[in-house]
Amino acid sequence: MKKLFSVAICAAMIGWAGSAMAITYTNTVDLNNITISEGIISGILYSDTASYSHATPSDFEVPYDIVNSATLTIKGKRIDGSNDNVYAEGVYVGVLNSVGIFSWTKSTTTTLDIAAAFSSWPNGNGLDIIIDANGFLEGILQLCSSTFTLDYTNASAPVVSSPVPEPATMLLFGTGIIGLAGIARRKTVHKA
Repeated sequence: MKKLFSVAICAAMIGWAGSAMAITYTNTVDLNNITISEGIISGILYSDTASYSHATPSDFEVPYDIVNSATLTIKGKRIDGSNDNVYAEGVYVGVLNSVGIFSWTKSTTTTLDIAAAFSSWPNGNGLDIIIDANGFLEGILQLCSSTFTLDYTNASAPVVSSPVPEPATMLLFGTGIIGLAGIARRKTVHKA
Protein backbone atom coordinates (compact mmCIF):
# COMPACT_ATOMS: atom_id res chain seq x y z
CA MET A 1 0.00 0.00 0.00
CA LYS A 2 2.86 2.37 0.84
CA LYS A 3 4.48 1.71 -2.55
CA LEU A 4 1.22 2.49 -4.38
CA PHE A 5 0.82 5.72 -2.43
CA SER A 6 4.44 6.74 -3.20
CA VAL A 7 3.98 6.03 -6.90
CA ALA A 8 0.75 8.10 -6.97
CA ILE A 9 2.45 11.04 -5.24
CA CYS A 10 5.42 10.93 -7.66
CA ALA A 11 3.11 10.76 -10.70
CA ALA A 12 1.11 13.74 -9.43
CA MET A 13 4.30 15.76 -8.89
CA ILE A 14 5.56 15.00 -12.38
CA GLY A 15 2.22 16.07 -13.88
CA TRP A 16 2.11 19.23 -11.78
CA ALA A 17 5.70 20.20 -12.60
CA GLY A 18 5.24 19.76 -16.36
CA SER A 19 1.81 21.35 -16.85
CA ALA A 20 1.24 24.74 -18.43
CA MET A 21 -1.55 26.96 -17.17
CA ALA A 22 -3.82 29.34 -19.04
CA ILE A 23 -3.46 32.96 -17.96
CA THR A 24 -6.03 35.72 -18.45
CA TYR A 25 -4.69 39.25 -18.76
CA THR A 26 -6.87 42.40 -18.96
CA ASN A 27 -5.86 46.00 -19.65
CA THR A 28 -8.33 48.91 -19.82
CA VAL A 29 -7.55 52.32 -21.32
CA ASP A 30 -9.73 55.36 -20.56
CA LEU A 31 -10.00 57.14 -23.90
CA ASN A 32 -11.37 60.34 -22.30
CA ASN A 33 -14.06 60.80 -24.96
CA ILE A 34 -11.61 61.12 -27.85
CA THR A 35 -13.58 62.77 -30.64
CA ILE A 36 -13.03 61.85 -34.27
CA SER A 37 -14.99 63.11 -37.24
CA GLU A 38 -16.36 61.51 -40.36
CA GLY A 39 -18.34 62.43 -43.41
CA ILE A 40 -18.26 65.98 -44.72
CA ILE A 41 -16.45 67.36 -41.63
CA SER A 42 -13.82 64.62 -41.63
CA GLY A 43 -10.42 66.10 -40.89
CA ILE A 44 -11.71 69.67 -40.58
CA LEU A 45 -12.66 69.96 -36.91
CA TYR A 46 -11.15 66.75 -35.61
CA SER A 47 -8.88 64.02 -36.85
CA ASP A 48 -10.57 61.22 -38.76
CA THR A 49 -8.50 58.55 -36.97
CA ALA A 50 -7.71 57.76 -33.37
CA SER A 51 -4.79 55.68 -32.16
CA TYR A 52 -3.82 54.40 -28.75
CA SER A 53 -1.97 51.50 -27.18
CA HIS A 54 -2.73 48.73 -24.66
CA ALA A 55 -0.13 47.21 -22.36
CA THR A 56 0.54 43.48 -22.75
CA PRO A 57 2.01 40.96 -20.28
CA SER A 58 5.78 41.27 -19.97
CA ASP A 59 6.24 37.49 -20.19
CA PHE A 60 4.00 37.06 -23.24
CA GLU A 61 5.87 36.05 -26.41
CA VAL A 62 4.61 34.33 -29.56
CA PRO A 63 5.36 31.66 -30.85
CA TYR A 64 6.37 30.27 -27.43
CA ASP A 65 3.09 31.26 -25.75
CA ILE A 66 -0.21 30.10 -27.21
CA VAL A 67 -3.06 32.59 -27.73
CA ASN A 68 -6.32 30.92 -26.69
CA SER A 69 -8.41 34.04 -27.28
CA ALA A 70 -7.94 37.80 -27.57
CA THR A 71 -10.71 40.41 -27.56
CA LEU A 72 -10.98 44.17 -27.73
CA THR A 73 -14.08 45.85 -26.24
CA ILE A 74 -14.57 49.48 -27.25
CA LYS A 75 -17.23 51.75 -25.72
CA GLY A 76 -18.28 54.91 -27.52
CA LYS A 77 -21.05 57.39 -28.32
CA ARG A 78 -22.55 58.74 -31.56
CA ILE A 79 -21.32 55.77 -33.59
CA ASP A 80 -23.42 55.58 -36.76
CA GLY A 81 -23.36 53.55 -39.93
CA SER A 82 -21.30 50.48 -38.93
CA ASN A 83 -18.46 51.79 -41.09
CA ASP A 84 -15.77 52.81 -38.60
CA ASN A 85 -12.86 50.40 -39.08
CA VAL A 86 -10.77 49.02 -36.21
CA TYR A 87 -7.19 47.80 -36.67
CA ALA A 88 -5.02 45.96 -34.12
CA GLU A 89 -1.31 46.02 -35.01
CA GLY A 90 -2.25 46.97 -38.58
CA VAL A 91 -4.59 43.97 -38.94
CA TYR A 92 -8.22 44.78 -39.74
CA VAL A 93 -10.38 43.27 -36.96
CA GLY A 94 -13.86 44.71 -37.65
CA VAL A 95 -16.09 47.78 -37.31
CA LEU A 96 -17.63 49.62 -34.38
CA ASN A 97 -21.27 48.74 -33.71
CA SER A 98 -23.76 51.37 -34.83
CA VAL A 99 -26.52 52.72 -32.57
CA GLY A 100 -28.42 54.30 -35.46
CA ILE A 101 -28.27 57.58 -37.31
CA PHE A 102 -28.55 60.81 -35.29
CA SER A 103 -28.11 58.96 -31.99
CA TRP A 104 -26.34 61.78 -30.18
CA THR A 105 -26.88 60.56 -26.63
CA LYS A 106 -26.78 56.79 -27.09
CA SER A 107 -23.67 54.75 -26.38
CA THR A 108 -22.62 51.38 -27.74
CA THR A 109 -20.18 48.61 -26.92
CA THR A 110 -18.30 46.65 -29.56
CA THR A 111 -16.37 43.45 -28.80
CA LEU A 112 -13.99 42.23 -31.51
CA ASP A 113 -11.92 39.07 -31.85
CA ILE A 114 -8.33 40.25 -32.34
CA ALA A 115 -6.43 36.94 -32.07
CA ALA A 116 -5.26 37.36 -35.70
CA ALA A 117 -3.09 40.31 -34.60
CA PHE A 118 -0.82 37.94 -32.64
CA SER A 119 0.89 35.99 -35.41
CA SER A 120 4.16 36.93 -33.70
CA TRP A 121 4.84 38.98 -30.61
CA PRO A 122 8.04 40.19 -28.90
CA ASN A 123 8.14 40.42 -25.09
CA GLY A 124 6.68 43.56 -23.58
CA ASN A 125 5.39 45.15 -26.80
CA GLY A 126 2.33 47.40 -26.55
CA LEU A 127 -0.77 46.53 -28.60
CA ASP A 128 -1.38 49.39 -31.05
CA ILE A 129 -5.00 50.15 -31.98
CA ILE A 130 -6.21 52.46 -34.78
CA ILE A 131 -9.83 53.46 -35.37
CA ASP A 132 -10.55 54.94 -38.78
CA ALA A 133 -13.83 56.91 -38.94
CA ASN A 134 -15.65 56.58 -42.25
CA GLY A 135 -19.04 57.75 -43.38
CA PHE A 136 -20.95 60.27 -45.41
CA LEU A 137 -23.08 62.41 -43.07
CA GLU A 138 -22.62 60.91 -39.62
CA GLY A 139 -20.54 63.76 -38.14
CA ILE A 140 -18.50 63.05 -35.01
CA LEU A 141 -18.13 60.11 -32.68
CA GLN A 142 -16.64 59.80 -29.20
CA LEU A 143 -14.51 56.96 -27.88
CA CYS A 144 -14.93 56.38 -24.14
CA SER A 145 -12.89 53.30 -23.17
CA SER A 146 -11.14 50.26 -24.54
CA THR A 147 -10.55 46.93 -22.78
CA PHE A 148 -8.07 44.37 -24.07
CA THR A 149 -8.45 40.80 -22.78
CA LEU A 150 -5.88 38.11 -23.58
CA ASP A 151 -6.21 34.46 -22.60
CA TYR A 152 -2.98 32.59 -23.29
CA THR A 153 -1.05 29.51 -22.28
CA ASN A 154 2.37 30.40 -20.98
CA ALA A 155 4.61 27.79 -22.60
CA SER A 156 8.34 27.40 -22.27
CA ALA A 157 10.50 29.77 -24.25
CA PRO A 158 13.96 28.59 -25.29
CA VAL A 159 16.46 28.95 -22.48
CA VAL A 160 18.99 31.68 -23.19
CA SER A 161 20.84 31.69 -19.87
CA SER A 162 21.55 28.88 -17.44
CA PRO A 163 18.32 27.13 -16.39
CA VAL A 164 16.85 27.66 -12.92
CA PRO A 165 15.09 24.55 -11.56
CA GLU A 166 11.42 24.91 -10.68
CA PRO A 167 10.46 24.25 -7.03
CA ALA A 168 8.33 21.25 -8.04
CA THR A 169 11.22 19.74 -9.96
CA MET A 170 13.54 20.19 -6.99
CA LEU A 171 10.93 18.65 -4.67
CA LEU A 172 10.54 15.66 -6.99
CA PHE A 173 14.33 15.23 -7.24
CA GLY A 174 14.72 15.48 -3.45
CA THR A 175 11.94 12.93 -2.87
CA GLY A 176 13.67 10.51 -5.25
CA ILE A 177 17.03 10.90 -3.47
CA ILE A 178 15.41 10.32 -0.06
CA GLY A 179 13.64 7.23 -1.43
CA LEU A 180 16.91 5.83 -2.81
CA ALA A 181 18.66 6.49 0.50
CA GLY A 182 15.85 4.68 2.35
CA ILE A 183 16.08 1.66 0.04
CA ALA A 184 19.87 1.52 0.43
CA ARG A 185 19.56 1.77 4.23
CA ARG A 186 16.91 -0.98 4.32
CA LYS A 187 19.17 -3.31 2.27
CA THR A 188 22.08 -2.56 4.61
CA VAL A 189 19.98 -3.29 7.73
CA HIS A 190 18.69 -6.61 6.30
CA LYS A 191 22.25 -7.80 5.47
CA ALA A 192 23.54 -7.25 9.02
